[in-house]
Amino acid sequence: MRLKGAALDGALLSNCVCAVSGAATCDASQDLDRAPFFGRKCRGWTKLASACLFLVVAGLLRASTYGDPNVHIDEAFYQAVGIAMHHGAIPYVDVWDRKPWGLFFVYYLITGLSDAPLAYQAAATVFAAGTALIISRIAARWHGEKAGIFCGLGYLLWLEQAQGFFGQAPIWYNLFVASAALLILQCAASLGEGKVDWRSYAAMVMGGCAITIKQTSLFECIWLGLYAAHVLWRGPQGGLCKTVIIAGWMLVGALPTLAVAAGYGLAGNGTIWLQAMIGANLHKPIDTASSMIRALIMFVMLAPFIMLYVLSLPTMARDERRFLAGWLLAALMGLVSVPNFYLHYALPILVPLSVAAAGFFAGRWTGALALGVLVALAMRDTQALDFEHAQRSRAALDALATAVNNHADGSPLFVYDGPVQLYALTGHRFVTPLVFTPHLAQAIERDVSHLSTLGEVRRVLAERPGAVVLASKPWQGPVNWETLVPVRDYALRNCRLVARVMTPSWLHEETIDVWGDCNRGN
Repeated sequence: MRLKGAALDGALLSNCVCAVSGAATCDASQDLDRAPFFGRKCRGWTKLASACLFLVVAGLLRASTYGDPNVHIDEAFYQAVGIAMHHGAIPYVDVWDRKPWGLFFVYYLITGLSDAPLAYQAAATVFAAGTALIISRIAARWHGEKAGIFCGLGYLLWLEQAQGFFGQAPIWYNLFVASAALLILQCAASLGEGKVDWRSYAAMVMGGCAITIKQTSLFECIWLGLYAAHVLWRGPQGGLCKTVIIAGWMLVGALPTLAVAAGYGLAGNGTIWLQAMIGANLHKPIDTASSMIRALIMFVMLAPFIMLYVLSLPTMARDERRFLAGWLLAALMGLVSVPNFYLHYALPILVPLSVAAAGFFAGRWTGALALGVLVALAMRDTQALDFEHAQRSRAALDALATAVNNHADGSPLFVYDGPVQLYALTGHRFVTPLVFTPHLAQAIERDVSHLSTLGEVRRVLAERPGAVVLASKPWQGPVNWETLVPVRDYALRNCRLVARVMTPSWLHEETIDVWGDCNRGN
């Protein structure tokens, strides 16, 4: 009995060391077959330790911006919509955007707990860490635990480089897409034998949820579905049976979007929803010159991971190489389908690229060296330690909100070009569904919604807003002079400048003016 216990302890210790070190010579099943309980326990502790590591790293990399109310214009808008939904606002009807309903529902759930910025920022940290964990599990299937952990850390390190500061849409749906990929890989062997279990359907649900957060994730979901269908089709089942299964997968994946569409259709808003999801994306013109510049910057930003992918190719098995190539191609198709090439649009590509680096990370010394280089590059220009920035941002928003409260005279607030959070901070209603300021201030957004941009500006000004917020100098180019001119004219004729505040975000710093006392006969 003593010898048997010692053997089991030795098996446990040996495999735990192998799991942590990721050594290529370790055989994870060699002794665990004789001690399955201990093997499962060791693997469970390894996953738990990895999850804790990713959560701590994700928190440290984002700590300096916790509580910052103006990290980025996009997520500030999403949070504002989430808050407004609790007061009865309906996306696309009362507040318009081209993002799918699921993204706003995420913020609706979070703001139901707290409307403080820290709430969505903490949730986004958990999602980022969860995505890193899934990346590590996918990579570990092919190249061991060490490589998997390094891949997950690489993803977290590069989020700031790709402007994934907190609550950008890919931060949320990357977790669903990565989870779908892991589930498909886990059930691939069973599918090849003609056995269909819950994991394939769960993967389709995950993909369907991702599509309701951002339409471009459709391409990645299609690839994962095609991969699963290809594996199933090689199995022993009959063609009719396989066709029924694949049709079932497609239906399950489409259900979240179909449910949203049905909800808007039954409410009589189906046309508005459809225009926001499809028409607005097709009608928005492309600013080619600036898009090409951003595309070049994006390529440079992704270059280290592209290099790691190329260096890892010789170590990849054929199935791994094919799966990752298809995933990368699908993510790239999602990127070019909306060719504006803002840096955070690269976040979906970062997931398969992080997994694809596993082969090089698995090297005994090359892995540590590569991770060290990524750390050095990521920390070179990081704002992770700039705690003073968040303080200045909070002070700026407080000053703007105070100016509005003191000089709006109970009349409507019109934020033409400034922080959209001011509506919630001051308790004012949205005066137009075009709340997201680029929809009013940028020429490329002119009339892409179901509403006339100039018509909405004229309607709002006819309501005689008591305070108008706009930037001292236009910064959202190309400028929509058609709407800016009447807003400036209204402010100059009817209001007085009551505050001028330097307002920082993590990408730029703008001087925002508050024009108030607009109904006092100035």
